[in-house]
Amino acid sequence: MSDPIKTLVTRKNEVLIARENQLFINILGYHGGQPYIDARLSRFAAESDLDFNGGNRKDGSYVNGRKEMSYVVPYLDRIVTKIDQYVFGIIPNRTNLDTEIEQDITSNGESLNTLMAEVSSYLTVNGWCWLGVDAPAIPIDTQISQVDKSQNKIRPYAQVYSANQVVDWYISPDGTIQWLITETREYIAKNPLETPYYQLVRRLWEPGKVTKIIIDEDKNEHIVEEILLSYTDKVPFVLVGKPSKEPHMFDSLESINRTILDLCSANNANYYHTVYPQLVLPASVMDTVMSAYDVNAETATTMIKGFAYPILLNENDATPAYLMPDASSIGSMRSELDSLKNELYESVGLLLKKESKQVESAEAKRWDTLDLDMLIRARAEKLEEAEQKIAKIFNGWDSEIPEWDVVYNKSITELIPNSVEEDVKKAIEIE
Repeated sequence: MSDPIKTLVTRKNEVLIARENQLFINILGYHGGQPYIDARLSRFAAESDLDFNGGNRKDGSYVNGRKEMSYVVPYLDRIVTKIDQYVFGIIPNRTNLDTEIEQDITSNGESLNTLMAEVSSYLTVNGWCWLGVDAPAIPIDTQISQVDKSQNKIRPYAQVYSANQVVDWYISPDGTIQWLITETREYIAKNPLETPYYQLVRRLWEPGKVTKIIIDEDKNEHIVEEILLSYTDKVPFVLVGKPSKEPHMFDSLESINRTILDLCSANNANYYHTVYPQLVLPASVMDTVMSAYDVNAETATTMIKGFAYPILLNENDATPAYLMPDASSIGSMRSELDSLKNELYESVGLLLKKESKQVESAEAKRWDTLDLDMLIRARAEKLEEAEQKIAKIFNGWDSEIPEWDVVYNKSITELIPNSVEEDVKKAIEIE
């Protein structure tokens, strides 16, 4: 008979098994920086470990590797942010919303707009995410006055879970979440006299209760705690978007972005080696210098590289030269990079970059505006539905918290007046 706790610790939804690596890569690409470079920069064939990763020479000096010298241009961040700017360019119209909840809906003090913008970002990057609601544990049948609730901020709080943080779930045919399992790596630093540490935690959320499992990966042990949810008889989560094993649009954008990263790194390396070119000498030069000046190989190399001493050539020796890319090769790489950047923006359909200064026809502008309208409308409808479900969960915990109504802007014409007749690209073009 299988161990139920072991099953809870190891199980994973088939959708996540198929998608988890790319979901993680997409988030890395969105945030950029060195973690993305470490995960996605390609290594050249036959490139030495010292050239790629860097390290210490035998003489003790440190060499910067190509990975350390690479950089990420935040194209993906710009795309995600631009979509969020369109969706929240006009603040959602909410009625019957408690001011405190609007300004402080998360446990770390974020506003409702900030929370929903994060949801929107995850929808762009991964295609789906989850909104969870939690509240301080209150013993069943315990009565707490509204004054105490208000003064001690005893109320529900919402937070966003990325697609990777909800590792398994079951949703019934009528759309009700029957159960789900979250997985988080939590930083524990409660006691200033103890060394802080991370712990891996899985939680099984079921109607009315949570089973918390602290996983000790080193000892292969588990600490299990069952917590009753006094504030709801449902699973307090909302699915935003649709989990799918199929590739997501952002996968393709990340793939283009990775190619840009690789070519930018190669281009940067080419320029670096142009400034600090590799000297090519006849094989006899080293022997000649060592013999003529009575020095060892290390000293001879320093003399030759520093040009402090003349280089002596035999009659049939080849002329010394530098190994470096020619100007046309460097130029072609720059052209390829520009082409990839254009493809990236065209793929998004956000008109972020002009190919020319030619005036577009009115018909073309109408199609451009239609694309943006459809994008904003679809995103706004998903966020409205998710926010209204969150409002129901809050109200279910405390009937004194009213359900609020929300309406998101669904048209670009509200953001950019006369956008059909004007050049929409100017409003969103990257400088």
